[in-house]
Amino acid sequence: MRKKQDDLNLSDREREILLLAAEGLTDKEISRDLGITESTISTHWVRMREKTKCANRAQLIAQAVVSIYRSTAAELQRTSELYRILIDTLSDFAVFITDPERRVISWHPGVERIIGYTEQEWIGRSGDDLFTQEDGEKGEPVKEAETALREGRAQDERWHVRKDGSLFWASGVQVPLFEESGRHVGFAKVIRDNTYCKRLEDEVQRLGGKIPEPSGR
Repeated sequence: MRKKQDDLNLSDREREILLLAAEGLTDKEISRDLGITESTISTHWVRMREKTKCANRAQLIAQAVVSIYRSTAAELQRTSELYRILIDTLSDFAVFITDPERRVISWHPGVERIIGYTEQEWIGRSGDDLFTQEDGEKGEPVKEAETALREGRAQDERWHVRKDGSLFWASGVQVPLFEESGRHVGFAKVIRDNTYCKRLEDEVQRLGGKIPEPSGR
């Protein structure tokens, strides 16, 4: 029987930091709310990334959401209130589940905010529609699914396509879902719109590593 991976092995303090970050608080604000130093918070972030093998905070929070979606309904009732609140506060993330053929079977408000699809428009679509035409022709959706099945998850950092055809830089993770019997029943995917950070990074590289001056100066 395949063991469910619904435990991130985080401490209570790490979960508190994770929740507050998901609500949009900065490390300085989290420091004030929890009564600990910013350096302590930074240490916790490092430890959480080491535990979860996530490359950045966006993927770390995404992985926390995935741990919930991988649980059964009965297990969700026993999930801590912290994680249930986390789902409701992830306004910067789009969360959805697909069947084994990657056809969408669930919806989250972040899907409409980030990707542009209403629930009626989203359910039943192919999750592959998020990929650019070039990535689709290269077979990237299939490769990502195969990586998730083989390694337990597939981290995603690439350009995706919104409903209106515009591009956004997505950072997230996809994991396979299994029944108690071990039968593969689908995938859970969580993505965050990191377009601003990506464009800023590209601009810094274009300028040879020099941070551009704020406009109006």
